[in-house]
Amino acid sequence: MRNRPPLNTHELAVIALEFRRAIEKSGARRHSKVMTRFPIGCCKHASQLLARYLVTELHVPLVTFIHGERGGGGNGEPWQSHVWLSVNEHTLDITADQYAEVDSPVVVSVGGGWHSTWRRRRRLTYGEMMQFDFWEGLRHRRMYYSTLRAMHPNPRPRVQYPLLRNAGPPAEVA
Repeated sequence: MRNRPPLNTHELAVIALEFRRAIEKSGARRHSKVMTRFPIGCCKHASQLLARYLVTELHVPLVTFIHGERGGGGNGEPWQSHVWLSVNEHTLDITADQYAEVDSPVVVSVGGGWHSTWRRRRRLTYGEMMQFDFWEGLRHRRMYYSTLRAMHPNPRPRVQYPLLRNAGPPAEVA
């Protein structure tokens, strides 16, 4: 595989928005109760789906997860948590609009911005966040392939191989 330059902010924003729209169009909501209210409460699952797409389909290296927390102190603010992705110096968030202070369905930025309001942050590797038990893995795969079908509604034709038994005689060459 050739080394290609890292994706720029515009390219990441287009990818993130297309992926968000694919989740909305897909049957992913059928496969997990959490996804029925998308984007509310779906940040972890949506980030896992997007990360898998970036790593397996686009071969983007160094995709990491950021888990942030805020509130919950003595000042009466409710405790909240949120998960988003970090790719190189970029922040990718396809569920930020579940919070009242964010209007855009997708946030792709460089630097702090809205994500700097999350005080307690933990960086998690792709490997740490993509470990599933059997049933979680099954749900994740179903959501992922449902989302991919929504992104690419006309699948590539499959190559048909003849069966070894009862395949019939070989084709005659003229």
